[in-house]
Amino acid sequence: MGIFKARSFRRATTTALALGLLGSGLLAAGPATATSQPTPYIDGVPYVGSEMRRQYNYDYWGCRNPDGSGDAITLEWLRDGVPLPAERQGETLRVLPEDQGSRISLRVYPLTPGEPGCPTGTQLSAETKPIKASSRAMGWTGRGNFEPLARTPDGRLVLYPRTYTYYKGMCEGPCPVYFGSWDEPRQVGAGWNMFNTVFSPGDFDGDGFNDLLARNASGQLFLYPGDGDGGWLPTRQVGSGWNVFDSIVGPGDFNGDGTNDVLARNAAGELFLYPGNGTGGWLAPSKVGWGWQVMNKIIPGGDMNGDGTVEVFGRDYSGGLQLYSADGQGGWATQAFMGGGWNEFLDVAGLGSFAHQKYNNLFAINSNGDLVTYSTGAATTSLYGPYGPVGNGWNVFRELL
Repeated sequence: MGIFKARSFRRATTTALALGLLGSGLLAAGPATATSQPTPYIDGVPYVGSEMRRQYNYDYWGCRNPDGSGDAITLEWLRDGVPLPAERQGETLRVLPEDQGSRISLRVYPLTPGEPGCPTGTQLSAETKPIKASSRAMGWTGRGNFEPLARTPDGRLVLYPRTYTYYKGMCEGPCPVYFGSWDEPRQVGAGWNMFNTVFSPGDFDGDGFNDLLARNASGQLFLYPGDGDGGWLPTRQVGSGWNVFDSIVGPGDFNGDGTNDVLARNAAGELFLYPGNGTGGWLAPSKVGWGWQVMNKIIPGGDMNGDGTVEVFGRDYSGGLQLYSADGQGGWATQAFMGGGWNEFLDVAGLGSFAHQKYNNLFAINSNGDLVTYSTGAATTSLYGPYGPVGNGWNVFRELL
């Protein structure tokens, strides 16, 4: 079978750069001095599978190696205040399942203390929030990237991996800038039209890789564990009787315990939370909403504003889009109307961050088959967009996963 290949937007890297610089400002900080000790920032999101690094800025510009290349500093990664083993030290830190629940920080040492332009001592970053299980935004190939996965009407799964290159410079604080490019798409499954519902809860079994859940017409729910390379490990059944629900989605960590959960709606419009236990099973469910029968689509957005809690969108039958922010304790916080006309899209999904930032995007396929993005930024009370298109020909798909 052939693989559908969406034509990537030629200016995708320019868009990623523009989004990364949006709101950051261009700074020209001077070199570090004994009276002005810089505070290092961590670039990365607190999820298993993320890649963390020191956010580049000009604070150490005057502290150079003897040959003039690079900042004359040493980085040390800490977990809950304790240095990580030597084999995990370096310019970047890959967040592992063993880090879940911990907080990561970064310590910076000058190689030549007291030298002109170099700090006189060590500097410590702020700690991250507790590390959560890998979310849908971390992708499918173990690189912590935005990577769309789509299902065709005949049941094929097609993966679109992306590669991101970090760009150093021109930012201070948590404002990463990346260039992104599409890798070659590939088919990663067939026969998935036997399921009437397929979605990703993120990492559901605790191995650090994102998974799929699929329900058949008999109401059986199956876990397809991801192998971290775009493929699948042996499947197993993780539920039955799920045909009482007409919508099932994976919002991420809804209740704030660090593991990923499932939301399910019945025909009466009642919304139930099924918390994951982190190892492929369930904790006790609870009802977290009612009146959701007015929605023809429930859309998990992930963490749209970088505050550590997730957002869920509901599209009603007239095309209006409502945002519901989780409070991180199993309930709801902010609710906002995000605009109308959303019934014009062939599909809408939350797949992560196109610009590889801490702010997730909504992705939509318009009637022309263009893949476009929307963002909320930190406020989460308005949607901005559409940006792009970031791809064309996506109307060949039944849905985005």
